[in-house]
Amino acid sequence: MSKPITVEHIQSFDVYVLHRMGALREPLVCYPMVSFRWPGLVKLTANKWRVDVEFRHGALQRIPVVWTQCHFGGWRPWFRCLRCSRRVGKLYNTGVSLHCRRCLDLWYASQRRGSKSRRYLQALKLRLRLNGVANLQEPFPQRPKRMHQRTYDRLRQLGERLEQDLRDNSRFRDRETDYSPLVPK
Repeated sequence: MSKPITVEHIQSFDVYVLHRMGALREPLVCYPMVSFRWPGLVKLTANKWRVDVEFRHGALQRIPVVWTQCHFGGWRPWFRCLRCSRRVGKLYNTGVSLHCRRCLDLWYASQRRGSKSRRYLQALKLRLRLNGVANLQEPFPQRPKRMHQRTYDRLRQLGERLEQDLRDNSRFRDRETDYSPLVPK
């Protein structure tokens, strides 16, 4: 049985990245060399209301962009999925088209794990946040410079709570750390 594909293993196309690039403006903007950032795409043309992408095999897709007003002013862009018409921030590249996570039946890696395994990942992420080593056999990391003592105490309590029953379980204590779900893309 093959492993199911998760969101972390498929390339995403983010509306916020386009917005920060300045692509979602009133005049039409063309980016001919987008394959460095988004492999599989050859050309990207965008304005305030739509994004046109051209795939490597020649197919074209037009993605509508909708805007919602924020509570404290300004406007936030969203893609409109072509299959389900949902408002989404990210579309995922299947190689042939871009669709939302639900249409492609993609899950997050943490959703495929059990409760102890999620707690294990959370404990390792906490250790990395405190500039420590992602290993339960190592001592808990010291307080990083410039971190408030109250913040460190709160995080240490959380870490001890998470690791309490994981240390007794040899499956988690002796596990070789896989850093891919720990490091954000």
